[in-house]
Amino acid sequence: MKSILNEGKAYSLFSSCEKECDVLIALLEMVIPDWDRVEYILEGRPRMGAEGWHAIYDLFCRFNESHPGESIFPGGLWLSMGFVKDEQLGPWEVDCSDMKFAFK
Repeated sequence: MKSILNEGKAYSLFSSCEKECDVLIALLEMVIPDWDRVEYILEGRPRMGAEGWHAIYDLFCRFNESHPGESIFPGGLWLSMGFVKDEQLGPWEVDCSDMKFAFK
């Protein structure tokens, strides 16, 4: 399941969401087909090209700086639960093929 993450929409999430977890969930919703049917992510994380991964990491760091108390470690949620950087993918390309889900 490869797709291209819409860069503009990804950037806009950081100004429209109140919490960093809402940003992460919205990013997952953008790349996982049938997200509305997903009950749990059982295994894996989306893989993303390095350029896009670094851009989103920087956005999470800035988000944490402007939302005190959200995270002690800037970018921590992205590093621990976000997408995995994959040098083999295009800049904003995302691959969810290694993920396993439980559906509603």
